[in-house]
Amino acid sequence: MAVEQSAGREEEQVAALLVATAGTLLESQGTGAPKAFVDALFGLTVPEDVVRYDAREVAALAEAAWGFLAERKPGASKIRLEVPAAAGERLRSISVLEVVNDDMPFLVDSITMEVNRQGLTLHLIVHPVMKIRRDAEHRLTGLARHRDEAEGRFESLIHVEVDRRTDPKRLAELHDGLLGILADVRAAVGDWEPMRQAVIDAAAQLRLNAPAVPADDLAEDLAFIEWLANGNFTLLGQRDYDLVSDGGEDTLRVAGAGLGILLIFSGLAVLSITK
Repeated sequence: MAVEQSAGREEEQVAALLVATAGTLLESQGTGAPKAFVDALFGLTVPEDVVRYDAREVAALAEAAWGFLAERKPGASKIRLEVPAAAGERLRSISVLEVVNDDMPFLVDSITMEVNRQGLTLHLIVHPVMKIRRDAEHRLTGLARHRDEAEGRFESLIHVEVDRRTDPKRLAELHDGLLGILADVRAAVGDWEPMRQAVIDAAAQLRLNAPAVPADDLAEDLAFIEWLANGNFTLLGQRDYDLVSDGGEDTLRVAGAGLGILLIFSGLAVLSITK
């Protein structure tokens, strides 16, 4: 055990030195990328993943990522797919995928699933969230030194290394697939609070107009709805239902098309989550 711990500490030290050396190299090249950016990008990466590279490769990856960040409008996703040009053996075996976005949930899992869906092996993924300063034209001007600085916005940079691919058709399919996934994520995140409020309103409706059911059943249903609204359920969509009379029978009429999962509480339909 002591030998394993010693080896682990040594690997951490090697990785930290490699990242620091890469930062110094990058600053000496006059690219405008600060040394702190290399540390932000790779400083928290698992050491065994970092030590596969040499300092020049890490500097090259960071330089390309900094250039990729150079311009981005808020509210838009930006994707880069590249076969690294650096000569290192490790870089010759991979393709680099990078996505920059406003910081939001579900990004890493969604991107990972799309990469896997397209049959690619994911070799490395790092996800620094940085506070980035931009000018009025959305051009990168620097990194905030502290996360609590007033100036700047939090942006998510996801750096992914996958099997090397050069076929333009395959690359276009990956790019388009990721754009679709990221649009879905943005829509779900943007609608999160309104959908959560719909759940809260449903609970209020049940309290105000309680159906003729046993009190214990109603209390259980209300507790479940409140549990959903308390961050325990991923809300991906909402559909409204109208209760209408048709030939003497009450039925639920759904606006729009698509498949939904209807949740019914105490005999009252209050929420639908669509696929």
